[in-house]
Amino acid sequence: MNKEDIIKIIIEWQNYILQISGIQRRIEKDLFESINSKPIKIVTGFRRSGKTFLVQQIAQKLIQLNKISLSNVLYINFEDFRFLEINTPEKLYDVYQIFIHDIASRDHKLLIFDEIQNVYLWDRLIRTLYEKERDIEIILTGSNSELLSSELGSCLAGRFISFFIQPFDFKEYLSYFDISVDNNITYMRHQKEITTHFSQFIQYGGLPELLSISNENARISYIEAIISKVILDDIIKRFHVKNAFIIEKILLYLLSTPGNIVSFKRIGNYLQNMNESIKQETLIKYVRYMTQTLAIHEVSKFDWKLGKIFSTTRKYYAVDTGVLNLSAEKHRNYSKRLENIVFNKLKSSTKHIYFGALSSGKEIDFIIQNRHGEYSKYQITQKLHQDNYDRELSSFDLKDTYLDEGNNYLLVLDDDV
Repeated sequence: MNKEDIIKIIIEWQNYILQISGIQRRIEKDLFESINSKPIKIVTGFRRSGKTFLVQQIAQKLIQLNKISLSNVLYINFEDFRFLEINTPEKLYDVYQIFIHDIASRDHKLLIFDEIQNVYLWDRLIRTLYEKERDIEIILTGSNSELLSSELGSCLAGRFISFFIQPFDFKEYLSYFDISVDNNITYMRHQKEITTHFSQFIQYGGLPELLSISNENARISYIEAIISKVILDDIIKRFHVKNAFIIEKILLYLLSTPGNIVSFKRIGNYLQNMNESIKQETLIKYVRYMTQTLAIHEVSKFDWKLGKIFSTTRKYYAVDTGVLNLSAEKHRNYSKRLENIVFNKLKSSTKHIYFGALSSGKEIDFIIQNRHGEYSKYQITQKLHQDNYDRELSSFDLKDTYLDEGNNYLLVLDDDV
């Protein structure tokens, strides 16, 4: 690629950023407020959750507020076929030098490298720019299979801030359809429309591009394509796993059990029933690979009597309820889908989420600890009526100092009491 081609593509992307439009993501405020701080900003998340659009929005906003000039924005999307040959630190540095000397001015510069994992040893170059260059802002995004904070190692340790983006929550979902619910009055005004949208949201989820697809079969096909890419690129290719069939079956099994207590023994028995045998240590490794793709999230049991986390007892939740459609259980247990939605909402604001199980067999769906050391407990149910009223509330009756303080929340979709 010659110099003129590189300049042309950079300017083309600069002009494109000016033209984008869409809803403001909840995480945008946090990312925007981090601008002008020294650390590198790294945006991770499940595939097709909106990482690219988010960073383009940030660039557009900075330009509109005159905090940076258009000519000083270097946006490179490494999934652009024209940049396929820019796959080494040396080649990318050459592009950067062209940008500096032929396009940018001396003022503050914004560098956005989208899907940078396609560049071999990219972290070495980023550290060099971070240490040597002045008056630059660096934002990175990438496939969650390659750009996880835990994998950056010592090269960028202590030099970055990570941001986690999820598919649309329901408030963002409504914003996509120009519905804003700020108070009870606006809710009542749009109640029928909101109810219709929520039934779609709980069924198909909030992957941004999915909202533009109206056909049910096309929606399912879109989700299947994403999960297939997760299995192929984020697990099979990345970890050199040979048995794609087992990976797929384990993932589908976990998607069929959102909010259920799962053991590796139970998963192993499920595979044996399909005439597939696997060592437990291999099974544990495969499940860990799946959580690293962010397609599913793991929740451990918390023992409030001992203040410990049980590593052998866990539940799994999907990154988005739309993904649950790939399971054979997709039309069952509406309450579990509600529970999955609540989990994802809690996940957006806290890293540490647990579940509780009493010796009596009662369960607490979610337990989170706030910064003051208090525990908040959450129970989720579709309906609250005379038959389940005592059962749902009794799970909050904990005779222990670990959980006496804090708030109890019973989240109900329909209340018939």
